[in-house]
Amino acid sequence: MMTPANFFQLDTQFMRLVRRETDVDLITAALEIARDGQQSLQFEPTLGKLRKSVARLTHPVTQAGSEVEELKLLIRHMTEELNLHGDEECFSNPESSYLNRVLETGRGIPITLSLIYLFVANNLGISLEPIAAPSHFLTRLPTDSGNLYVDAFDNGRIMEEEECIEWLRELTELPVSEIRRTLKPVDERSIMIRMLNNLKSVFGSQEDWRSAWRVQCRISHLVPGSFRERRDLAILALRAGRAGEAIDQIQRCLEVCPPDERPVLQQHLRQAQREAPLLN
Repeated sequence: MMTPANFFQLDTQFMRLVRRETDVDLITAALEIARDGQQSLQFEPTLGKLRKSVARLTHPVTQAGSEVEELKLLIRHMTEELNLHGDEECFSNPESSYLNRVLETGRGIPITLSLIYLFVANNLGISLEPIAAPSHFLTRLPTDSGNLYVDAFDNGRIMEEEECIEWLRELTELPVSEIRRTLKPVDERSIMIRMLNNLKSVFGSQEDWRSAWRVQCRISHLVPGSFRERRDLAILALRAGRAGEAIDQIQRCLEVCPPDERPVLQQHLRQAQREAPLLN
């Protein structure tokens, strides 16, 4: 039976994230995630498209008169030449989290679109930063006159900081003080965990439990000390038809679970014990 130990071993950039290494190639890591849903996926066509974007913009960016003009050149290329944008249907489509499909279709969710912006910008020397804002991933360009925020989902809309905060307040109904705390650059592991949680949510809503379990295996590798993630892995293993694994995992969760979690876990354990003999 396939286990996480053997289906992650070729994912060199993902495993670097697991080992908490820095300067990880996030584009390749994202393609490793996309390969879960596309077993024959070759990375080079996607990487080649991104390199062409860098080459296409290199001369215009060197001729730009300011960092804001550089940003506008980047956005124009992303929206007009690559036709990158988002729409509400993207949030329920797993392909919107697969980087190769985002480039092929031009449609993605905020985080995958932002990853493309970040890769091209950083290879051009544009200091775009990843911002894990609540409910909506953004990028940010620090300038001498203040921070500018870019919403890749909305055709690269540029917002000044106060405008961005007010928009996020209306979107999330969170206090301004809480929103401000989120407007800081995040590391590669945080980006990957957020990407995976998006996929987990989509597969769960579609009751595609095998795909959700596989995503959860990755999350559990990245956050091995989290009880919540170990619990979700156990439950998804059961729903994915892996009752034998679920028994062991639920039993381990029961040893450390909060009291209010125990009844539900015990119920899942009984279900796994009933189903396990049927799989032999």
